[in-house]
Amino acid sequence: MIPLGIKAFVDFAFKMIFGSPENSVALIGLLNAILELEHPITEVTILNPFTRKEFETAKFMVLDVKARDSVGRLFNIEMQISIHPGLMQRMVYYVSEMYTDQLSEGDDYTKLHTTISICLLLNNLFRDSDQTHHRFQLMDEKSGRKLDRAIEVHTVELLKFGYDETTISNASRFAQWCWLIVNAHKYTADDLRRMFP
Repeated sequence: MIPLGIKAFVDFAFKMIFGSPENSVALIGLLNAILELEHPITEVTILNPFTRKEFETAKFMVLDVKARDSVGRLFNIEMQISIHPGLMQRMVYYVSEMYTDQLSEGDDYTKLHTTISICLLLNNLFRDSDQTHHRFQLMDEKSGRKLDRAIEVHTVELLKFGYDETTISNASRFAQWCWLIVNAHKYTADDLRRMFP
């Protein structure tokens, strides 16, 4: 049999797999694996990835995948093949823009929902660490107290997972999703069904 040959980390394929309403189960699986929420996500709505510009001079944003879950949380999921200068600043900008875009004039601030930006990286961003997943939140450095219903930025360095086809079936869901994004194109659909029954 012929391997799939479709690299899930390539822009077009990534958006088709995780940004299409008919594939929302894949996005739900990926989000639950990364975020490990107390109450897992059961439903997502894929949103328009283009942001409106209020002013002609405002920066225009096109997200890879933008979604909202059933409790109102907003998500931006990005796939980055290379590390560009200002990547983290861009992720903070995107998540901040999505957060502030929730309200219209006269709306109450209590209507704001948590906004989460996830950047999947095919290269290592933090070369001095073996940690695969970083979760950045607004919190007080001294007490560790976090601001509730605010913004989060996650980075996932896909190449830091040390699994191969013989060990991946015993890995966590998180590691399995990351392995699939990087390696699925090398295998047939039957191979993948065998590895992930």
